[in-house]
Amino acid sequence: MDVVTMLFMSLVAAAAAAGFLAFEWRTLRNRVLLFWSAGFAVIVLGSSLSLLRAYSFLVGVWFANGLLVVAHLLFLFGVARFTGRRVAPLWWGLLLPWAGLLILPEGIDPTPVFAITGSTLVALVALKAAHGLLSRSGAPFEERTAASDGLGFVFAIHGAFYAAKALMVPLPGAFVSIVGFKGVLIQVSLVEGIVVEVLLALLMAAAVRRRREEAMTALAERDALTGLYNRRAFESRAQAALDAMAARHRPGALLLLDIDRFKTVNDSFGHAAGDRLLVALAEVLTEVLEAGPTREAIPARLGGDEFVILVPGLDEAAVQALGAAIGARMARARRRDLPAGATVSIGAALFTAGLAKPDLSLETLTASADAALYEAKRQGRDRLHVRRLVQPAAERGCGHRRADTAPSPLASGEGCCA
Repeated sequence: MDVVTMLFMSLVAAAAAAGFLAFEWRTLRNRVLLFWSAGFAVIVLGSSLSLLRAYSFLVGVWFANGLLVVAHLLFLFGVARFTGRRVAPLWWGLLLPWAGLLILPEGIDPTPVFAITGSTLVALVALKAAHGLLSRSGAPFEERTAASDGLGFVFAIHGAFYAAKALMVPLPGAFVSIVGFKGVLIQVSLVEGIVVEVLLALLMAAAVRRRREEAMTALAERDALTGLYNRRAFESRAQAALDAMAARHRPGALLLLDIDRFKTVNDSFGHAAGDRLLVALAEVLTEVLEAGPTREAIPARLGGDEFVILVPGLDEAAVQALGAAIGARMARARRRDLPAGATVSIGAALFTAGLAKPDLSLETLTASADAALYEAKRQGRDRLHVRRLVQPAAERGCGHRRADTAPSPLASGEGCCA
């Protein structure tokens, strides 16, 4: 197949990709697709102008190949928007070396200089895009999908190809004529370009679609007011966590939290104050659980003023410390803009998955934690009460089983069971 035919095929593939991504944008309304569609549109313009290289070196070679660099920069900034990473506008400064090619001294063969410079610039931008998609460091999003990883690998392979191309330009026969489309690397580049254009367009659309599906799923799993998991999402995730804990005989705790006298707060200060209190408690739980031994915790709002936390790996001392931390942070929150009497009672069911009785389930744990919560309320509120579903190792040998511990006040953080 002659080079001009392959160039037409590349042009058609880029035009199809630009149209496809623009159509996807009409459905998904994600501006990332506009960046990527614009990148392919620029490739279409550059490929069209490259047909004029026999008539105008400035338009058909310099300007046309410069547009290829511009297209990849649009891809890069689309990747940055997709991943939430920041890419410095200074990356547009890569166009300056390309502009400098216009002042090459007379007598220098422009073919290798243009080929090396263009290939190097495209390689740098493509590899930067690949790094943005494949690297987790500094990324605000935690989960990568097969589509986004695939897109990153295509950019990585594409960048590596252009880096190798830059190194191979000086080889005899690689670039015979940049104007006459002669040379092995020109033909290979056109074939690679067609394949990459198709793969990029498909993976770009798939990555954005997958991100949208994840966002819709997350929206369905989250409580609209607090942003915590809702009841259905908690039950699904908690059961999976319990199964994993049972396989390893891990200890853990299920905590039920209830805002004391919440109805009184609503009646006395209005529902807006009640909503602020719910949001404040959700923020407290997020802050307390985000690091250390509680980073695996699954917090949720069950409804009304009822919250729940499943925390794998905690022993009784850690549960007491967690309750004290929640109480202390709520006390600080009250000093800001919350009703002065707003406190939280907590009931905790302490267990070791896989070692308790066979019918240990999420329902069993919830019932035990609810009984502990009732006891905390009965003992005066604003405190943690713990019930154990398996006896401590030190007590197993003497045949005793202690199911409850004395409640500890939350605000003071006072400690432990007698």
